[in-house]
Amino acid sequence: MIFQEALRLAEAGDTAGLDALAASGKLEGIPGDEKNILTRTAARAGQAGVLRHLFERHHLYATDPDGQGRTVLHFAAMSGDAEAVRFARDVLGFDPMAGDAQGKTALDYAAQAPRSDAYDALTAQLGFSLADCYRNPVLRGFHPDPSVVRVGTDYYLVNSSFVHFPGLPVSHSRDLVHWRVIGHAAEDLAASGLEGLPGGFGYWAPDISYYQGRFWVVATLRRNTPPYRLQMITSAADPRGPWEKPRFLPLDGIDPSLFTDDDGKRYILLNPGAILAQISETGELISAPEMIFFGSARIKPEGPHLLKKDGWYYLFLAEGGTGEGHMETVMRSKQLKGPYESCPFNPILGRRNPLSPIQRSGHGKPVSTPDGQWYMVYLCGRKVEGKTVMGRETALDPLTWTKDGWPMVNTLKGPSCLQRVPAGSGETAPCYNMEFISPRADPRAFAQISGGDIALRCGGDPAGIGSCSLLLCRQAEAGFAQSVCVNLEEAAEGSLAGIAGYYDERSFFLFGLRKTGAGCQAVLIEQIGDERKETVFQALDGPQAVLSVEGNGLERRLEMDYAGKRQPIGVIRAEYLSDEGVSGGKRFTGALLGLAALGKGKAAFSGFRVQWTGM
Repeated sequence: MIFQEALRLAEAGDTAGLDALAASGKLEGIPGDEKNILTRTAARAGQAGVLRHLFERHHLYATDPDGQGRTVLHFAAMSGDAEAVRFARDVLGFDPMAGDAQGKTALDYAAQAPRSDAYDALTAQLGFSLADCYRNPVLRGFHPDPSVVRVGTDYYLVNSSFVHFPGLPVSHSRDLVHWRVIGHAAEDLAASGLEGLPGGFGYWAPDISYYQGRFWVVATLRRNTPPYRLQMITSAADPRGPWEKPRFLPLDGIDPSLFTDDDGKRYILLNPGAILAQISETGELISAPEMIFFGSARIKPEGPHLLKKDGWYYLFLAEGGTGEGHMETVMRSKQLKGPYESCPFNPILGRRNPLSPIQRSGHGKPVSTPDGQWYMVYLCGRKVEGKTVMGRETALDPLTWTKDGWPMVNTLKGPSCLQRVPAGSGETAPCYNMEFISPRADPRAFAQISGGDIALRCGGDPAGIGSCSLLLCRQAEAGFAQSVCVNLEEAAEGSLAGIAGYYDERSFFLFGLRKTGAGCQAVLIEQIGDERKETVFQALDGPQAVLSVEGNGLERRLEMDYAGKRQPIGVIRAEYLSDEGVSGGKRFTGALLGLAALGKGKAAFSGFRVQWTGM
């Protein structure tokens, strides 16, 4: 009863009543959890006087976030009261740009508050509004291992693609936030070396650089037979292509990058740690590799990048593995080959808030803007009900330099949810990469695409590593709505076509129609590791129907529209479409969604649509 009375007084702004409770000794016995609730309640009610009173007079304060990652500042922002926000921000020291478990900041909550006082106060202090901000990740869905280079006022970025083709997407941006794919560094399937590789193998951790008028990309080709690791190198005068036929350097290791020193000498780096070898102007090896530094944390050191600045060689490494312990460290030396000293702030990027939606951050590369600001692109992951569904994605945060020359990402706060756009581009909405890709196959060989009308030549079973007809795009959000009309009129009997949810050949579902004479069946196939499940829902008289999949977290709700009647088909839990989904294999990619056609003949799709609902 005492706690309920204290809550009532806090919401009413009755500091005298709270003083009376305190004088009677009744407030002293309130448990810690209830003290936290009391403080948050005062903040949520916009009672700035009570909030200050609780902290100053009665030592009833909450500095820990609640179960949703919301601080006192988040709750004060919800009220819209400027004074409550100022106290939580200026006196208590909470960051208005820190996100809760949903990625919402105090600035977000203030913008939605019933009055604008708090939002106006925050934007005045920050010097910008939500319209000037971006949200991480900037490349959403399966976009791991980013590398970036600036040429003039243009930025170019490349990501890992593993067995998917076209491979090694090259994206362009003018503001480091809004990216669009303009080409692929692995654009020749016959020369790519992807044939017969399991999911999770293929092209790993590329790097993009610019040298003497050409763009250069290096990446590891991870194979399943000896030699297990080769370093692919290619270049192009235009990042849109054409890219030259790839060459493969006989260097073991992964995560290569290129570095050009002030004297014009070129080097390739790769892990473990930082192994350095000199290369020629045209990319041939001209020296034996040698390790120059192993790592700061000494836990799976990889992803080496070198930067020369103010007479120092800065060596950036991804350490801790690519899971929850992922981090970015930095070392420096006056000599290229060391000795290197570790930054006293290491790791300069990593997990700080276990409740943040942006986790497993690292594998970064710094880049400067034309006006001298610095940023780092890096990989991150977002959990959906404890699973990394979208895989490893690309994030961006500011990088600042201390007076004694050490870099820090986001002032050591960890990965951010919300940041100010580095340069005005006129764009505010996120850019979604909706390009079509296929595992180990060129989509142009089996697909004809005209807007939402698509024809697929039926192919093999996706459960193998041979040729199949899967036309996929990256799942960018935890929530989405996908639909398409499937027509099997030109497909052979027994063929199946429809909607696919795909991670790799051991983790996928197919919700489609199977041709049966003049009609068809609605069918669901699930491949979960080594287990194959098939469910036949109903028979249809004709060869076509509209199929829909609605995604919400790990849930997939299946529906069908046939003969003018929309009907629910079923609900599945697609946990297997995640990095943690099944055991075995190399699970480094991310969930994909799209279309599939199995068997013989041709399947026609019309009205293909994907809408993201998870923002």
